[in-house]
Amino acid sequence: MAEIKPFNGYVFSPEKAGDLGKVMAPSYTVKSEDERDELYARSEYNAIRLVDGKAFDTDTQTENRFTRARDYLNKWIKDGVITKFEKPAIYLYEQAVLFNGTPFKNRGFVALLHLDDFGKQVVSCEDTTPVNKKYRFDLISQTKTNFNMISCLYIETEKQLLNLMTEISDTSPDLDFRYVDGTRERLWSICDKDKIDFIVSALSNHRLYITDGQNRFETSLIYQQECKKNNPNHTGKESYNYIMALLNNAYDDGIVQLPYHRLVKFDKPFNESFLVSALQDCFKVEKIIIDSDTSDLVDTIKRQIFLKRTQNAIALYCGKDYFYRITILDRSTAKERLKGKSDAYCSLDVAVLNSLILEDLLGINDENYDERVSYSKSVAEGTKKVKDGEFGCLFAINPVRDSQIRAVATAGEKLPSKSICLFPKPITGVIMNILD
Repeated sequence: MAEIKPFNGYVFSPEKAGDLGKVMAPSYTVKSEDERDELYARSEYNAIRLVDGKAFDTDTQTENRFTRARDYLNKWIKDGVITKFEKPAIYLYEQAVLFNGTPFKNRGFVALLHLDDFGKQVVSCEDTTPVNKKYRFDLISQTKTNFNMISCLYIETEKQLLNLMTEISDTSPDLDFRYVDGTRERLWSICDKDKIDFIVSALSNHRLYITDGQNRFETSLIYQQECKKNNPNHTGKESYNYIMALLNNAYDDGIVQLPYHRLVKFDKPFNESFLVSALQDCFKVEKIIIDSDTSDLVDTIKRQIFLKRTQNAIALYCGKDYFYRITILDRSTAKERLKGKSDAYCSLDVAVLNSLILEDLLGINDENYDERVSYSKSVAEGTKKVKDGEFGCLFAINPVRDSQIRAVATAGEKLPSKSICLFPKPITGVIMNILD
């Protein structure tokens, strides 16, 4: 059984912090000092100071970005900028966004998830890329806070929990604001014992699949072990045994899954004709010419690979007014190449792309992957970067399907890194969990 429980969350007070959209931070690590400076400038209370604050040459072991995060947090709580919910609650978190002109509502319950369930009812779906776990460990050690929630999918075909979400979302939320990107963010605290008991009981019967935040989860496991080592009276119920998690139903129509397209760099001039010729050993290669504007190119790429989404269809774009649709000729080719992997794993577009194209044809492996390959959630962004000469080519793929996530996890495997992207991602600062 997956063990979840309510908690006393901490949130920014609009009366003291001002516009909540300006105090929130992105879910990802900022990419540059300019971006960090912009977040600092949005508000004196922007949450970037808590999760990814500035470092200085004068920093010491006792005065650094982690101790400053701790001090900011303590001061903001003391000043009422951050306030605590009086009663333990499970929270309904909803993000409403327009995506490609269509409105979506990404909804889920926020609760504490017991770390010891990992590998039993809680499983990881995706390989992780190397990160500085020491950074994350130092941050939680100083602040003793979950500033971000991890994301988990559960599978509930009956939709009883979804019906409860709809019922709750018809009431007035505790928080209601727009993030700077226009996404409407709403949060409800659920304190009613009967509702909490129903949620806890219903979710205890479901396996939870971690779709985002695996590195944070692993860091929390390390922190838990450190706390256990220093606590001779450890019971398993201490606050360090839990992590804040967003629990989404995979059958919720509001969830948008985006693919991570791959952009490839080349040390030498990119040889398009060589690659296209080499691809034909394992793939059907169709050249599709677009004689109109960029938007038609992007729409056509997405449409043409979507039409073949069950056949490992991938688009190759090299910067001109055409692209290639690449479709695997024989699924057994992937099975033979990926020996020991399940059929579910071998059916993944990204697994086919990584093994049969990037590694076998372009010499991109685990050692140089991060140097040669970059990611984009947008075909439009990807094609522009190729046109501008920043990358040699773009490989566009379809989003992974929920059934594939479940099948790969059930087989005891993980999807390749950067396979899953639920959109929109929870922002940083909407709710926090402070460990006792």
